[in-house]
Amino acid sequence: MKEAGYKKIYNAENIIEAEMLVEMLKENGIAAFTQEASSSVSAYGVAGFGIYGVDIWVSVDVAESALKIIEEIEKSQE
Repeated sequence: MKEAGYKKIYNAENIIEAEMLVEMLKENGIAAFTQEASSSVSAYGVAGFGIYGVDIWVSVDVAESALKIIEEIEKSQE
C-alpha cells in the first residue's frame, strides 16, 4: 500500500538549483515540486532567492528514490 502525502527531501540554495533538480527528478519518472522554505516573502525581496532556500517535495512513497538521484547528481558535480 502506498503512503499518502508529501515529504520534503532537499533544501536547494535558490530557485535555479531547485528547478534543475526537479527537472532531473521528472526525467527519472518522479513528480516533484518546489516551495520557498520560509514564508512567502523572500528576505531579499526576490522570490526564489531568500536566505532560507527552496524546498523540494515529492510523494512519500518515492522519497528514498528521489534522494538517491539527488545524491548522484551532487556527486557528479564535485
